[in-house]
Amino acid sequence: MDDRRLRVFHMRRLESLRPVALIGLVALLLSVFDQTSSAQRAKQKARMRTYTVDLAQSQISVHLTQEGLMARMRPNHEVAIKNFNSKLEISPKDETQIAVEVETETRSLTNIDKGMSDFERKEFHNILHNIVLEADKFPTIKFVSVSVTDFQRSGDNRRFSLNGDLTLRGVTRRVVLPVTGTINNRELRATGEEKFKQSDFGIKPYVGGLGAIKIGDEVKVSFVVVAKAS
Repeated sequence: MDDRRLRVFHMRRLESLRPVALIGLVALLLSVFDQTSSAQRAKQKARMRTYTVDLAQSQISVHLTQEGLMARMRPNHEVAIKNFNSKLEISPKDETQIAVEVETETRSLTNIDKGMSDFERKEFHNILHNIVLEADKFPTIKFVSVSVTDFQRSGDNRRFSLNGDLTLRGVTRRVVLPVTGTINNRELRATGEEKFKQSDFGIKPYVGGLGAIKIGDEVKVSFVVVAKAS
């Protein structure tokens, strides 16, 4: 084989190997990127401070409004969530890095109206759990934070908006919860409230008694959370 044919042979050989080399290079870069990302995530997690929620001092409440004839007797209803599982982590170096997860059993929602008889409360729970929220089909309610915006800090005092996904009766919607509270390396205290519509989650507001009982579409959720640093 003369020099010219030999050069052509080697050039064609290199051309055939080039895609294989390129694929190998891409695979190597992806592997390095994945290892770097994993290391960064592990490093970020190690920097997070974990808080344990004190359920005895914490409560989530749902406020309902009557719009039917029963409004004269009971214009409002309050439903409490006292028992819930939670995850709460905050980065001490960057408090906008917050991870919050809250989950509760649908049947844990409890009417706490004053002056309501046991019979009335039992019927209220039957309607709420079995008809409105379909607890057997959708046994849990869950909130998972996504980001923090409008963060303001003054000493131990904090004010910000907690953006997250709320899953209710099998439907997930993005919600924004205004939060006011205090944070230090020992304890976190936070309060807030926000309104949303039941229909946004595919829930038809309850109507009964030929219209005498009629719950408004808009509900208000309020919360008080006290948590200790672990």
